[in-house]
Amino acid sequence: MRRVLGLIVGVLIGQWLAFAGAPSPSDFHRQGLAAWERRDYAEALRAFSQGVSVQPDNALLHLRRAMALERLGHRQSAADAYRLALLLEPPASIASLVQEGLHRLETETVILSESEVAVPLEPARGVWIVPVVVNDVREARLLVDTGSSVTILAPALAAALRLGDGEGARVELQTVGGQTVGRTATVASLRVGGAELRDVPVVVHEPGPGLDGILGNTVLGRYRVTLDPDRRLLHLRHPTPE
Repeated sequence: MRRVLGLIVGVLIGQWLAFAGAPSPSDFHRQGLAAWERRDYAEALRAFSQGVSVQPDNALLHLRRAMALERLGHRQSAADAYRLALLLEPPASIASLVQEGLHRLETETVILSESEVAVPLEPARGVWIVPVVVNDVREARLLVDTGSSVTILAPALAAALRLGDGEGARVELQTVGGQTVGRTATVASLRVGGAELRDVPVVVHEPGPGLDGILGNTVLGRYRVTLDPDRRLLHLRHPTPE
């Protein structure tokens, strides 16, 4: 009933605007598209936002507004706008575009500059998980731990990558459960978003359930690291020489 009332109100507002000579949601949509074609994304956002304020049940306007926010770099606001569009139960063609937008925001690395990238994070039980690619062939999920002196890979992942076949040196590890022992290995490459390191030393040890490893300071220590919990981003910036 609430959604039906919303639709009725939206139609009545549109009719009132048409008779009053004020811009209609369609007018704002056209203005936004024209600005988008000019690559004036700020103006496109203004137009689409005005259209949404006039007709809040218009999923297409919410989609366009989300796309403009995404282009302007407002990732969290864009994700919220995409989700609002989904709540309106749009047609399949619009829903598909909304899902694509959300997927981009959740998986794509943001290249902020030549020296800085921002990588999407996955929250899990009070910690942050980051996707990585090991040796250019294997995707993995590593817990971000700025307090860990080493980067850890799970034995199953190490076996799949054939890391040393168990020949690495044994090292002692201090974990929450006490002291334990792992073995050393080296991965040819480890890529975190757009940041890639070569010949990365790792320790093979069980990281915990549901994880492929732990991203520690053998990787993070080479960057200036900032966690943005609101936007769910891990910022990695090469330190500038003094």
